[in-house]
Amino acid sequence: MSAAAAAVAATGPTAQTVIVEGVPVHCTLAGSDPNGSDPVVLLPGVGGTTASDFEFLLPLLARTRRVLAVDLFYGAAEATGLDGLLDQLAGVLRQVLPGRTVILVGFSVGATVAAAFTARNPTAPNPTAPNPTAPNPTAPNHSVASLVLVTPVPRASNRHRMLAALRSDISVNHPEALRSLDLFSAYSSTFLQLNSPEPFLPGANTVAQLHLFATCDLTAVLPQITVPTLVVGCTKDDLAGVEAARLLFASLPDARYTEIDSGHAVFVERPAEILAIIREFVSHPVSHPAGSMLEAARP
Repeated sequence: MSAAAAAVAATGPTAQTVIVEGVPVHCTLAGSDPNGSDPVVLLPGVGGTTASDFEFLLPLLARTRRVLAVDLFYGAAEATGLDGLLDQLAGVLRQVLPGRTVILVGFSVGATVAAAFTARNPTAPNPTAPNPTAPNPTAPNHSVASLVLVTPVPRASNRHRMLAALRSDISVNHPEALRSLDLFSAYSSTFLQLNSPEPFLPGANTVAQLHLFATCDLTAVLPQITVPTLVVGCTKDDLAGVEAARLLFASLPDARYTEIDSGHAVFVERPAEILAIIREFVSHPVSHPAGSMLEAARP
């Protein structure tokens, strides 16, 4: 079955590997879209994968719409770079969701990719549609209708660079110290008091993700992100920092903002809350006007 045919037929989660310019990109496709609603595309965060970050979110979102989770191949950060990641995502969408306008949901470093991709691929308005925000069938097949950025970093700070350098310094010779650093950075003290979560997955992907996390600067492209956007900050986020989310919200022309009482790993700490806020936004992205501060979800 071709990727396009699989996209039409998918209901339960199906895993596939898409080759984009020789790079293998692992994807998970689930749900269906009988009403033609825009598919949701999920991008995991630092050290995460679809399995670790979206185990709860993906199947529940897929009850009502098509959902595609993409584990981009970061490889060596210096070689891949942000442009390479954007090309990977564009290639996946062309093969798996051809001709579709999508809703991007990016978490952590995935939010960096999602924001940059949206700046490069805004939705072209359809002048003949009664609703001016309706998808344009003549627009590029990877345009973005709306955007969710969870614990984003629009511009790396000294703190981000120091954390990446510290993790790099201890990664080879001190695995237990690395485990402690990962847990300390990703989770709130309240969550760690009651749980023993796993640290980031080891490997080149994590190193490359942290390199991007510590070097990104989206300042120049933020004005190009004009689609309805939801920014989610976490009040106890010691990895990205809640200030970064607030800054991003203030920098976008069509953004809404909410905060969740969680550390950076909000999909583990507060899965029901983040599901509720994302599900509401992807279904009704403009129900709140730009500049709105939304109350935290209380599922």
